[in-house]
Amino acid sequence: MLASLRAAPTLCLSKRRYRNGFCCRASTLQSNANGDRNSTNNNGKNKKKIVVVGSGWAGLGAAHHLSKQGFDVTVLDDGNGFGSPDDISFWYPFRNIFSLVDELGIKPFTGWMKSAQYSEEGLEVEFPIFQDLNQLPTPLGTLFYTQFSRLPLVDRLTSLPLMAAVIDFDNTDVAWRKYDSITARELFKQFGCSERLYRNVIGPLVQVGLFAPAEQCSAAATLGILYFIILAHQKNFDLVWCRGTLREKIFEPWMDSMRTRGCEFLDGRRVTDFIYDEERCCISDVVCGKETYSAGAVVLAVGISTLQELIKNSILCNREEFLKVLNLASIDVVSVKLWFDKKVTVPNVSNACSGFGDSLAWTFFDLNKIYDEHKDDSATVIQADFYHANELMPLKDDQVVAKAVSYLSKCIKDFSTATVMDHKIRRFPKSLTHFFPGSYKYMMRGFTSFPNLFMAGDWITTRHGSWSQERSYVTGLEAANRVVDYLGDGSFSKIIPVEEDEPHIEALRTVNRRFNEIRAQLPLSDYFLQ
Repeated sequence: MLASLRAAPTLCLSKRRYRNGFCCRASTLQSNANGDRNSTNNNGKNKKKIVVVGSGWAGLGAAHHLSKQGFDVTVLDDGNGFGSPDDISFWYPFRNIFSLVDELGIKPFTGWMKSAQYSEEGLEVEFPIFQDLNQLPTPLGTLFYTQFSRLPLVDRLTSLPLMAAVIDFDNTDVAWRKYDSITARELFKQFGCSERLYRNVIGPLVQVGLFAPAEQCSAAATLGILYFIILAHQKNFDLVWCRGTLREKIFEPWMDSMRTRGCEFLDGRRVTDFIYDEERCCISDVVCGKETYSAGAVVLAVGISTLQELIKNSILCNREEFLKVLNLASIDVVSVKLWFDKKVTVPNVSNACSGFGDSLAWTFFDLNKIYDEHKDDSATVIQADFYHANELMPLKDDQVVAKAVSYLSKCIKDFSTATVMDHKIRRFPKSLTHFFPGSYKYMMRGFTSFPNLFMAGDWITTRHGSWSQERSYVTGLEAANRVVDYLGDGSFSKIIPVEEDEPHIEALRTVNRRFNEIRAQLPLSDYFLQ
C-alpha cells in the first residue's frame, strides 16, 4: 500500500530502525508523471528511476553520475532557474570541478588572475598568482608573497600561532564538535591575532568566504575553509573565473550531455511531499502539487531554506534528523551588475571588500576582463555581490545602486566621476548556508532514516575536506554513490580527494593526534569544559 506518513500510526520493520509514522491515501494525486518505478531501455533492460530534487552543483553532480550508470534520471527544479545564483570564481583546489569540465570538453574559464582586498581605508592586500612563484612550505608562501599595503610585519606574524589550531582541526567529527561551539573571532583572539590583522585581513577573508561576520561564524567552519583555500598549499588561493554566466558556460552544455543519456530536466516543479511505501519501507514517489514522480531512489540537493519549507509541510517532519534542520539558518545575497559611461581602470579582476558596514561583506569583479561578451565594451561593466545583505534586500533598486557606487568609489576613486548608464539587480533571499557557531550538530549526513533518500549540498557533512562549489559537487557525487550502493547497480564515481597535507603538516598532525589520545586516557580528562 502506498501512503504518506500522515494518519494512523504504523511501524515498519527492516534492516534499519525507523520511527513510527503516519499515513494517508494519495488517491487525490494524478498518476506518475514519469511512468512506473522502472522503465525499459532499448535493450529491454529495466532502468530504475531516480528523482533528483535541486539543480545546482550538488543536484547536477548526482544526476551526471547516475545518468552515466544507465538510470532513468529526472531532475526537478522549483522554477528559480538551473544554477542560480551564479558562481563566478573557482579556486585552484576545485579538482573535481576542473575534472568535470575536462570531461565535458568545454573551456569556460579565464586564465589564473591576481586578486585584491579592500577596506574602507583603501587597498589592503594584493594576492599574486602563487603557483607562478617558488613553492614554500605552508604557510610561509602565503605570508611571504602576499603584498600587504598597510599591515606591518609584526601584525602579520601574529597569524602564526593560529597554525596550532589549523593542525588540530583535521576535519573529523571530534574536531568539528570541539571548534564549532566558538566563534571565529573568539578563535583569533584565543590564538593572539592582532586587532589590525583581524579587522583588515583575516576577518574580511572569513566574511567573504563564509558570507557572515566572523563573530557570527563557526570556528570549525572557519578553520576548514581557510585551510582548504589558503593554508593547505601555497597555490590554493589562485583563482580562475567563468567567462560568462554559469548556466551559459557550464550548466547548459553539462545538461545537454545528460539529455543525450535520457536525463530529463523539469523546471517549475516545486516538491511538496513524498509518498511512503509501507511494504517496502521507503519513499516510492515525489509529489509536486498534484503530480507525482515515481522513484526507486531520491536525492535531495536543495538549500536549507527550501528544505525547511518542505519539512514543515511534508512527511519529513516526522523524522528527527529533518526536524533538526529547522534550527539552521541561511544568508541573503544581493547581486548588482552596473554599466558605467566610461572606462574605469580596475587594477585587479577580483576584489574582496569589508568595513563598509558592521555586517556587510562584498566582492566586485571587472567583467570586461572576465566575460567574453564584455571584452570589447567601450564602458566598464562591474558585478558586485553583497553577502549577509539583510539591510539591502528591502531597498529600491536606485538605493542599492547608489550604495554600490558609493562603496566602489571608496575602493577606486574614478568610480565617483562615472555615471551608471544601466543596472541589473538580483536578490537571493536565504540562498547561502550560514555556518553559525553550534550549527554542526544540526547539519545532516548524506544518508537519512529513509533508506532510499539521500542528501547533497554544501551544508551536508562530508569528510572530503572541500568547500564552496567543490563541496556541493562532491556531495552530489557522494549521494550518487549511495544510490548505486542502495540499488546494487552501476559503478561508483571516482571522487578526487583533496591534495595531501604537506609533509611537515602531516607530521605535526600525527604528533597532535597521538598527544590527544594520551590526554584522553588521563583521569578527569573529560571533566572540564573543552
